[in-house]
Amino acid sequence: MNCAEIALVGAILAVDATVYSFSYGLILRERRVVSALWLALVVGLYQALMPLVGYAGGVRVRHAVDAWDHWIVLAVFCLLGGSIIRQAWKSEGETDAVTPGPLGFAALMVVGVATSIDALAVGVCMALGDIGGAIFGWEQLLLAVGLIGLITFCCSTVAFHSARLLHRLPTKWLETLAGLLLIGLGIHNLLRELT
Repeated sequence: MNCAEIALVGAILAVDATVYSFSYGLILRERRVVSALWLALVVGLYQALMPLVGYAGGVRVRHAVDAWDHWIVLAVFCLLGGSIIRQAWKSEGETDAVTPGPLGFAALMVVGVATSIDALAVGVCMALGDIGGAIFGWEQLLLAVGLIGLITFCCSTVAFHSARLLHRLPTKWLETLAGLLLIGLGIHNLLRELT
């Protein structure tokens, strides 16, 4: 297992949750510490669980698509990267509104799912294209998804609390970089398979 590649994927996957946490940190005025903790726990947990679900599905179809799995990984990563970049450059009027009060349970669950859908696709790609190197057994898989979840938890927490200090940070550039890195990982995987 390539921990550096898993950590890079984890950082890329954490961008949506980080940007959401940063935005939420800018507007929330009450119960900030508890709200930040719950938000970070939920998004981190979802970022860890979604690759597990994707990996389980990917393992089931791996033998059927073994000859062209690297092309699937490239397509998925390019689509995800392109989607991240497109969302980053939406006009101001198109962005989703964030409620100014602390999030309830249902809202936290929606945020968890919404910020981790791409992690599901990455889990499939981990099973199909060996993103993060060959994963041997559930121990390594749990370590990989645990690292992804921990990175998201940490990024979300830091983003929420730094929002007041860094409110002028242009998040669209961070999201664009994340999208380009994801596309680059797809290309890297393809080149690794073709050589």
